[in-house]
Amino acid sequence: MEIDFLGAAAEVGRSAILVETDHNIMFDCGLKIHNKKDPHLYPLPAPVPIDTVVISHAHLDHVGFLPSLFEHNSPQIIATPPTREIGELLLLDSAKIIIEEYGTLPYKRSSHKKAMESFRVTGYHQPIKLDDTTLTLFDAGHIPGAAQALVEYEGKRVLYSGDYKLADTRMHNPAENVGEVDVLITESTYANRDHPNRSDLEVQLAQRAREVINQGGHLLLPAFAVGRTQELISILKSQDPNLPIWVDGMGVEASRIVAGYPGYIKDAQKFRKQLESVNIVREPRDRSKVLKEPCVIISTAGMLQGGPALGYLLSLSDQSEIVFTGYSVDGTNGYNLLQNGYVEVDGEQVRPTIPVRYLDFSAHASRSELFAYVERANPDKVFCIHGDASNCAQFAEELKVEGFDAYAPKLGERIKV
Repeated sequence: MEIDFLGAAAEVGRSAILVETDHNIMFDCGLKIHNKKDPHLYPLPAPVPIDTVVISHAHLDHVGFLPSLFEHNSPQIIATPPTREIGELLLLDSAKIIIEEYGTLPYKRSSHKKAMESFRVTGYHQPIKLDDTTLTLFDAGHIPGAAQALVEYEGKRVLYSGDYKLADTRMHNPAENVGEVDVLITESTYANRDHPNRSDLEVQLAQRAREVINQGGHLLLPAFAVGRTQELISILKSQDPNLPIWVDGMGVEASRIVAGYPGYIKDAQKFRKQLESVNIVREPRDRSKVLKEPCVIISTAGMLQGGPALGYLLSLSDQSEIVFTGYSVDGTNGYNLLQNGYVEVDGEQVRPTIPVRYLDFSAHASRSELFAYVERANPDKVFCIHGDASNCAQFAEELKVEGFDAYAPKLGERIKV
């Protein structure tokens, strides 16, 4: 069995891991979003034809380059039902972003259509035979439909973690325990730190919302469409059912999709009621209503790159506030606003005067969760990927101290296991 690290090795983005048994399986095929300074946006080419692609979850760094595989191949795609539907939504948006930033698509539009027609949806715990290889998906606790992927071949168990979380959230139970494995390929995103207490953060967020609204302002929450938008709706409505909330951008459609898959979130009935209780921006002219009365605004994009959130930011009164609840890539408007106090609008730097805060509601495993995940898998070999180069390397070194055979692979490495 061989593993090729075609992306996400010593980096976050363009996840693509190829596991070669008697069946060539690629885990994820993503891109690096908002990465104009670095031309290396896409995974390395696969050294062998791909038979099957497994999409762990529908975030662009895991699914955004999927159509490219259909330029010269016709693999089947395996994913959970919500991942398939949300993935289609995001792939359309991804194509738009790529064209806006780079002028052209790196694949044919016909390849996008072929990809959408090649999905084979499956639920958790349903073994799939791929020649003499068996593939099974397990809940990863990250976003709706996110999966860990277990490969079993010739007596060996190889686990690809995807992105996961071991702590409870409003929308999800913790990642499932798959049992002990021989080889573990794990994300390392937050190997350098733990997240703050989530219950405390929820109270802080609701308190900020009430205070800003009481002083006549708007609390703007830039949010990823998938996962974060739904989590914020659930947090705020659970903390204070009477909070006036408007939801805008792609998170509206993503929330509708999520509500339609009750088996992939913690309490679908509760979430549907919460979703019914918020105000939805259905067309651009609705945005004037949003700014007429104090409220919370949950809007894409989470990093203020595109989407209506940037427009809201530029229209807010001095009584308002903006709170980021997720990661912003270096060089994006979100990063620049948090670190340097400005956003770029039509090539010009604009410095908003309203307060800017960050509350860490990450859907990724924290440092302690990463170590706990490795310990319960108890692998003979651990590969640390999907993190900054320093994080991956340091995580591997610390795991060695704990007695594990751990390694942070380099991009393009092929390793026999």
